[in-house]
Amino acid sequence: MKTLDCQGARRRIHLRLDGELSDEDALLLDEHLRNCERCAEVARQLWDIDAALRAGLAACCPPEGLYDAARGRVARARATRRMWATWVPAAVALAAAALVLLVVMPMLRRPEPAAPAVVVAGGDAVHVFEPNQRVAHPGQTGACLEEQTVAWGLGEEPIVLEFASGARLDLGEEAVVRIGRGSIDLFKGWLRVDLTNARGPFTVSTPWGEFAGEGAVFSVQSSADEGAARLSVIAGEVTVDARGATRTLPSGSAITLKPDPRRVMQM
Repeated sequence: MKTLDCQGARRRIHLRLDGELSDEDALLLDEHLRNCERCAEVARQLWDIDAALRAGLAACCPPEGLYDAARGRVARARATRRMWATWVPAAVALAAAALVLLVVMPMLRRPEPAAPAVVVAGGDAVHVFEPNQRVAHPGQTGACLEEQTVAWGLGEEPIVLEFASGARLDLGEEAVVRIGRGSIDLFKGWLRVDLTNARGPFTVSTPWGEFAGEGAVFSVQSSADEGAARLSVIAGEVTVDARGATRTLPSGSAITLKPDPRRVMQM
């Protein structure tokens, strides 16, 4: 009988979350999970994340009367178009010119802000759960990650994110993060932060503390049971805010931190 290795099992875990797992692969996955506690724990955590996000989305109801208001606006727009069709060509040309000057040109002068982060390497090894989406999907190199996107590592291929500020982050296998602007939330796993070319400070929020720096390079590694995390400063200085105390760690130093009761991080 065909069997799965851990990497194949974890890919199928995500396919199951997306509703794309075949019956044959489902049987193989279930057999692997019965015999591999580590993959079973990964599956439980990802299913918990999926359930929490689905529950949050289900709680978001549109305001009362939204659909009726939308239908009314569509009807008025159609009536307006019929009226315009009776105007002389000169009046139509004048209205089009006014539309360009008053609407289109200001939009061109105010471009939409860039996404906070882009996957620059290892896209095949990352999975993402975008804001307002009900299912997760595989990432890809070059993909833009919007604010509040949840991403996690899948497989052993290195994953590299580059932020609009110039910050560069490496995610380890099984790292789970949430994207912010000029910041990132790390829920578990390993993360390396390179702020050498970053414009301004960058903050990493975790259940064990908050770490910030300018021009610094540092890594955060949580233990297997997430009962502790180790911060290692590779270059520069990093400010640590944990358990009500703030300190600055110089290059070459390291510290092990226990979970901070003040920091209750939710997906």
